[in-house]
Amino acid sequence: MTWNKRSTTGDRVILEQAEARELYRNWEWSKNRELIRARLDRAEKIYGLGAKDRIREYMNRIRDGQLL
Repeated sequence: MTWNKRSTTGDRVILEQAEARELYRNWEWSKNRELIRARLDRAEKIYGLGAKDRIREYMNRIRDGQLL
């Protein structure tokens, strides 16, 4: 079986959105900037370059009610 990059992009979106939901709820509850910053750095290592910005965008969309 060969690895196909296109087949994992959908999974990455779902995983990043789940991470954004978790981080946003943690932010609402604790307001701990260091925790959120560390988790975003960790996400960058897991999901690849640009993950911080994508997850922050998802968090903003959650805050604005555009993403559940």
